[in-house]
Amino acid sequence: MDFFSRGYTALRGERGQPQSADETIEKLADCLETATLLEDRRAGVLSLKGLVRDWPEHICIKEVGNKSFPGLIKVLHTDHKDVDITKSLLETITILCTVQHQQDKDDKGFKFTDYFIEDSRNVTILLDVLEEFDFYVRYNTIKLLSTLLANRSKRIQECILTNPMGISRLVDMLDDKRDIIRNEGLLLLIGLTRSNTEVQKIVTFQATFEKLLAVIEEQEGISGDIVVQDSLTLMHNLLRYNVSDQIYFRETSCIQQIPGLLGYVGDSDADHVPYSFEDWPPQKVANTVLVLQLIRILTEPDSSSTPINQKVMVQSGILLPIVQLGLCSNAPSIVRTEALYSIAYVVASNIENQLIFGKIVVACPPVLNSEGQIDSNAVLGIPRPAMVSLISIAVTEDHGISYSYSSRAAATYAVYCSLEENPDAQLVLASTLKTPPEDNVNTSFADKAHSAGSLLLEVIENWEQTLSDPYKVWFACDILSHIIRNNEKAKKIAGSIVFGDEANGEDPVPLLHQIVAQLLLSTKNPSTNARIPIGYLCLLCTWLHESPASVSLFLAESTHVQFASLIQEMQSSTNDPTVQGLVAYLLGITYEYNDDPSTPLDRAKLQAIFSSRLDQFNSLLARLRDSPAVKNAPQYLQISAEDESISTTTHSLPSLLLDSVFADLFKSNYENIQKSIKKKPAKFSKDESRTDSPAPPSPVVSDQVIQSYKKTIEEQTTKIKSLEVNVAELEASLQTLKSNDELIKNELTAAATEKMSLQQQISDLEAKLAVAEAKAAEKPSQAPIADEKQTARIKELEKQLDEEKAKFADLEKEQEDLLVCMGEQDLEVKKYKKRLRDINEVVTDSEED
Repeated sequence: MDFFSRGYTALRGERGQPQSADETIEKLADCLETATLLEDRRAGVLSLKGLVRDWPEHICIKEVGNKSFPGLIKVLHTDHKDVDITKSLLETITILCTVQHQQDKDDKGFKFTDYFIEDSRNVTILLDVLEEFDFYVRYNTIKLLSTLLANRSKRIQECILTNPMGISRLVDMLDDKRDIIRNEGLLLLIGLTRSNTEVQKIVTFQATFEKLLAVIEEQEGISGDIVVQDSLTLMHNLLRYNVSDQIYFRETSCIQQIPGLLGYVGDSDADHVPYSFEDWPPQKVANTVLVLQLIRILTEPDSSSTPINQKVMVQSGILLPIVQLGLCSNAPSIVRTEALYSIAYVVASNIENQLIFGKIVVACPPVLNSEGQIDSNAVLGIPRPAMVSLISIAVTEDHGISYSYSSRAAATYAVYCSLEENPDAQLVLASTLKTPPEDNVNTSFADKAHSAGSLLLEVIENWEQTLSDPYKVWFACDILSHIIRNNEKAKKIAGSIVFGDEANGEDPVPLLHQIVAQLLLSTKNPSTNARIPIGYLCLLCTWLHESPASVSLFLAESTHVQFASLIQEMQSSTNDPTVQGLVAYLLGITYEYNDDPSTPLDRAKLQAIFSSRLDQFNSLLARLRDSPAVKNAPQYLQISAEDESISTTTHSLPSLLLDSVFADLFKSNYENIQKSIKKKPAKFSKDESRTDSPAPPSPVVSDQVIQSYKKTIEEQTTKIKSLEVNVAELEASLQTLKSNDELIKNELTAAATEKMSLQQQISDLEAKLAVAEAKAAEKPSQAPIADEKQTARIKELEKQLDEEKAKFADLEKEQEDLLVCMGEQDLEVKKYKKRLRDINEVVTDSEED
């Protein structure tokens, strides 16, 4: 231990003899406790700093801390205003609290950290020291706080929260023009906000977002250095799972600055998003990924703030830069994947954003050069809808460009989100399923245009060409299943697609039957990866779920052989267990939803086929339910970086087997299918609303309640008898009115007959009178000697005519009176009928009570 004597000769004894290590440390510690002069305390601190700095691993350093730590804390409280002593003091305490071996819970650093933070006032002193502008004081204070935080984060957060100005002083470090102070302060805030919501809120309301965005802009955005990465990391900590901070971020117009962070180089007024060629150094990749993850944090599914955040983002123009990064740029795989997920999150369950995205047109990627690389001078293909580009990435039919599995999964998920809760968008995509005609004007081009649907069908129909990449069929089937999911109109459109040209003598085959045929062919090929039949089966199960019309088409007479083959595939032990379970699930769906009257195989016939295989059905469904394929189905179709790395290095496939949406559907419908298979066909026709739960026990009723019920019944009985008497009286009155009504009708009939007879007589008389007057007019010269008989006859006829007209007038008045009387009778009849109906209703209600 003679090294102490070499470094510290001033501490020799009275006779100049060197002291032991323990004596030296005790003397220095005593100096800190008892020295009255600042210079003495400063000398003691400097000496201890030299010890712990020069021999940090030496066993005696533990003794330095044990003997001098209380004195160091005391000096910190009394002399923190002195810059020189504070610098040395902070550095000494930092070294003592530094943990050398994190796995060693007995490390001295943990012990001294616990001693220091036991009293929260020690942390408060450190926060007060931050007011000092001296570089080394601020730097060493931040380093000490960072060391304490790394060792005991929860306790440090509690201590800082007790100081009203503590967090404010830490955030002020972001404004320090000295880069080292700002950067160290940034790292401290990252650690401080990692898991404490209260700290996050307080940090946020210190205008932290504005300061961070200013730092990022100063560092040239995503092209900046690691400071940009740290700034974005702190923003993540403040916003993730913290709705109040997200509201603050939105209301302070910070969302509008995100497109600028990505440095979009396209023209917002262009008719399509152009292709972008950029350099991608590692730091730019890391910064860009963090910005894209920031978008996902703000649009996390099922969050209450997501809809408004989505709206503000699209209004701010966020779609163009993320579409460019995801669909038309030479960005690395990790950037493209995050961009595609960002597209998905921004449009998910938001019809307005889905509509805007559906109208976006993007540039096709260029054709690869002879070295298999994208050439920046290559000629780009014709523009196409962004949706077609998404599907092209998913099924890797994009000018020979190879995309990572994670990017293809992200593209598939983006298609799903662009259709989510939007039946109209599903119908639009379903309408594109027909293959282009042979005389298509683009046929002669190598990069001929495809519609979204025809691109899917081309892959689904040609699975033999995808044996080396089974995810082509898997992703194509998954996208098609999202197009028709829970949409009967879309299923009908898909069901109308027919393969085979009748003009050339080919039998027309519906798309549904074609998929079943491809499924059976793929299962019989020993080189087929299980993901191909799994993709077909998931598509078929989604198609037939809750769709009796589709089940009827599936069971058409032309597919009886296919149906029998499916049962064989279910029983084949050579098949993958997941494939067997999905076949059993598909057959169970055909039994559950076989309600269409035109079905060629009713439940009775199916039940005869299934009855001998019930145990096998149950075991296969249970095995599928408990399989890793269902339990580990990744949310949002995300392929982990580890899974991606393993598949890249070993040339294997990721573990992705089932879409989480399908897995959730299976788990929610599994028990119903299992019960349905056991149910007899006759039971399906009974009331489905009836439950199998036992009837609730009869409640115990008191005698008082029973007497009350009896009294009510007696009152109702008396009321019913009274009403029955009224009914009898009303019926008698009604019968009388009906008799009177008949008499009136008879009188009206007789009057009408007599009226017609009188009208005829009047007509005859008028005719005779006209003839007589005509004859009289022909012989005017003989007027003086006119025949008196003729004149008398005319007068008689005129008198008779007047009498008949009088009778006719009387008859018309009488007929009008009868009609009025009949109308009154009708009103009386209707009134009595209404009263009878009301009384009958009262009687019925009383009897029910």
